[in-house]
Amino acid sequence: MALRTGDWETKLSEYIASKRDVPFEYGANDCSTFAAGAVEAMTGADPIPEFRGEYDSLKSSIKALRKIGEGDLKKTLDAKFSAVPCAFAQRGDLAFFADSVGVVMGRFAWFVSDDGLERVPTTDCDKSWKVG
Repeated sequence: MALRTGDWETKLSEYIASKRDVPFEYGANDCSTFAAGAVEAMTGADPIPEFRGEYDSLKSSIKALRKIGEGDLKKTLDAKFSAVPCAFAQRGDLAFFADSVGVVMGRFAWFVSDDGLERVPTTDCDKSWKVG
């Protein structure tokens, strides 16, 4: 995985602001594309190019995870990033909650919902991964 750039904090903040009111849409603004966009904003590298254009529904996303990924979302994230205890996740790291991946921003993480981004306390997250 690529390292974070010198201005990653600014780029991450701008990216999150641009997604704040964008509703959930498979393949365009779902949990995976949102988190991957955050990683790309911080590092300049897209962590999921192989998934782009490969799904547009829950059913096709599951198929893509089985065909291209490691079987499911959590295992695919494990293969791409190093796990870190949720208590030690830092701003910009990824977090897992309710079968979704989000972006840690301190004591909470942003996750995509039908109405845009939703905050979840990092203490409620199941797992997290280090970015860069």
